[in-house]
Amino acid sequence: MMAAFVFVQMAVSGGWEEMNTLHEALHAVAGVKTVHFVTGPTDIILFVEGADQAAFADTLGMIRGVKGVASTDTRIVWPL
Repeated sequence: MMAAFVFVQMAVSGGWEEMNTLHEALHAVAGVKTVHFVTGPTDIILFVEGADQAAFADTLGMIRGVKGVASTDTRIVWPL
C-alpha cells in the first residue's frame, strides 16, 4: 500500500460553490481518502492511498484531470 499527501493548487480562485464542486469531484477519485481546503500557498491538501505504484499513478493522473486543478505537489509517506 502506498500513501501520500497531495498539495493542490486551484486553477481559478472561486467562491463557495466552486470550492464545493471541486471538493466533490476530488472525493469521487478512487484512492482519495480526505480533501481539506486550507489557507496559504497551497489551496487543497489530499490524503491519497493506492494498492501499488500503478494504482497510485492512476490516482494522481485522475486528480490532475479534475476540472479546477492547476497543479499538484506529491509527498509520499514512508511506510514505517
